[in-house]
Amino acid sequence: MANILVPVHPGQDTQWVARYLAKLHQRERIRVHLLTIRPKYTGLVGLFFSCADLIEFNRKDGDDALQPMRLVLDATGIPYNTHQVNGRTVDEIAKFAKENYCPQIVIGPARSHWVNELLFGSLTRRVEAMMRISSDKPCEVL
Repeated sequence: MANILVPVHPGQDTQWVARYLAKLHQRERIRVHLLTIRPKYTGLVGLFFSCADLIEFNRKDGDDALQPMRLVLDATGIPYNTHQVNGRTVDEIAKFAKENYCPQIVIGPARSHWVNELLFGSLTRRVEAMMRISSDKPCEVL
């Protein structure tokens, strides 16, 4: 059974990702890992909220972010696990894929503004570059 990583991010085309995963699931057995990355709260935020509150905020935000993909995968019957981490998006995606032996990362087509992609590159391309640098195993990023 292949481990497929699906980082959930704002603006993601969940229908495209679901269609791709459904086709892949028809060819072979897969296990999908839904990953949401929440930013770390730093600086003055800790002065206004307790550590327990910040953990709860992150958990709730992560659950809300995962919900659209969970609904789609439940409807198609594709098995999945959910994961929430805090950190920098590209770093955490590469780290998770490497630690969990995911030969494929499915991000989907970008829906961001073309200026943003021109300046920073798409999430797909940034993860692809990080995987080339940090991993000795091949990993396809879509």
